[in-house]
Amino acid sequence: MNNASSFLAGNGEEYDVKFACYWHQRIVQYKTAYYSFYLPVACALLMAGENLDNHVDVKNILVEMGTYFQVQDDYLDCFGDPKTIGKIGTDIEDFKCYWLVAKALELSNEQQKKVLYDNYGSADPKNVAKVKALYNELNLQGAFEECESGSNEMLVTSIEAHPSKAVQAVLMSFLAKIYKRQ
Repeated sequence: MNNASSFLAGNGEEYDVKFACYWHQRIVQYKTAYYSFYLPVACALLMAGENLDNHVDVKNILVEMGTYFQVQDDYLDCFGDPKTIGKIGTDIEDFKCYWLVAKALELSNEQQKKVLYDNYGSADPKNVAKVKALYNELNLQGAFEECESGSNEMLVTSIEAHPSKAVQAVLMSFLAKIYKRQ
């Protein structure tokens, strides 16, 4: 059993999906959402003399926005043009617990899972190509587009529900910077 198999294999299909999705959500929430989105705003609010307990809705929006941003980053790592994104994605090779592999586990049958188990986490270009071919077979690009659209709709609705027009403007400017980024 290779490195990827030990991470991906569990006590059956349901375990695999729950395990991968659970860890992906935790990583995204604490790696990106809090660090890059919520905490800078929380610091600004504190510096302005605000009580963070009065801004739980802002926190929830920013954590959701950070989650969307990281899913988008995961997607771009695999499907983005290196000339545009400024890097060559290596999440498959680096055995990252990211949205695409969690989604692939959710959507795949046992034969497709075996392709992941046998190839994920390998730097061999042939193995990476097999994982990317599986992602295409599972239409993860379409799944991402649905996720992106749903996240944007939910975020816009949440932002527009906020009582402060100034806060709405700030949050909408954040969203505008990341929605559909290439």
